[in-house]
Amino acid sequence: MLVNRYFYREISQSVFAVLAVLILIFASKHFVRFLSDAASGDLPTSMILQVLSLFTLSSLVVMVPFALFVAILISMGRLYKDNEITAMEACGIGLPQITASIMRYAVVFAFFVAFLSLWVAPWSEQKQHEIRIQATAEKEFSFLAPGQFHEIQQGKGVFYMERMSDDKRHMESVFVHLEQDGRRDIFSAKRGLQEFDQFGNRYIVLQDGYRFEILADGQGYRSHHYRVTGIRLDQAAGKALTLPYRAMSSFGLWGSDQINQIAELQWRLSMPVSILLLTPIAVLLSRTNPRQGRFAKLFGALIVFIVYFYLLMLSRSWLKAGVVPPLLGMWWVHGLALLFVLMLMRQQFANRHKTRPLKPA
Repeated sequence: MLVNRYFYREISQSVFAVLAVLILIFASKHFVRFLSDAASGDLPTSMILQVLSLFTLSSLVVMVPFALFVAILISMGRLYKDNEITAMEACGIGLPQITASIMRYAVVFAFFVAFLSLWVAPWSEQKQHEIRIQATAEKEFSFLAPGQFHEIQQGKGVFYMERMSDDKRHMESVFVHLEQDGRRDIFSAKRGLQEFDQFGNRYIVLQDGYRFEILADGQGYRSHHYRVTGIRLDQAAGKALTLPYRAMSSFGLWGSDQINQIAELQWRLSMPVSILLLTPIAVLLSRTNPRQGRFAKLFGALIVFIVYFYLLMLSRSWLKAGVVPPLLGMWWVHGLALLFVLMLMRQQFANRHKTRPLKPA
């Protein structure tokens, strides 16, 4: 248990350090892009940090496996350089025990990444989608001005407000006239609030007002007071921005027969699986002698990581294009990674049992 805690502490320190650097680089890069979107009016300025946080949160699905992979390489490289692994082996703690110990630690990260991949990332994508929809709708209808009459519902109604707040949402002294099926409705309210649904349709929520329903024959009307009522003003351009499959829940993707959704579900499941495959690769590739230094195997191991994730992305594209069947999907990449792990284990463990013949005196 003492050795396990020592490994866990060493790797944890490296994981958080690498992850902090990755998040800083990632956030700095995309902050500039979101500033450009805000400058063009595609994103509200007040939403930049929120969108950046959500985007970073969904990207942790890839950053965490990479951070753990690099952390194991750095930590194990230092232990080899300082001859600590040699001392452990002299005490009977060999490479199989070390690998098993770090694998137990990696299982915790695998569950964490599964939670991120299957639940947190789709939620983050959905929130980003809703913000983009609202920004598109607000940009499309930014021409609304107080003190003027505006047509709504393709000319079937008229909308008027006396005052509007700077955020284009809160209104005062609102008047709405609608004609539908030979009936005319007139709404008046002290206050109004613009709202947008997930498709970008714009609604106005009227508060504390009256509704006058003029009869079809024009001989009378009915009126009543309301506290809150809602009227759809128009269909925004955001209606075409349907919910992307990346923002769909994992339960919604399960059992789907659409190839894009199948590929998305397999990608989400591949993230925790990658933790369990990359961890033994990192442990086995980190073996060095003290003269080589702690970063001797880092470059080659990073090449393995890049090839592995490139094949995952390639297999996802092939699955979407119908090159590979859904049953094979992305699992063949994990199969290759597993064969690579077994090859490394055979090589490493075989080398540990080799002995040199004694030279005759």
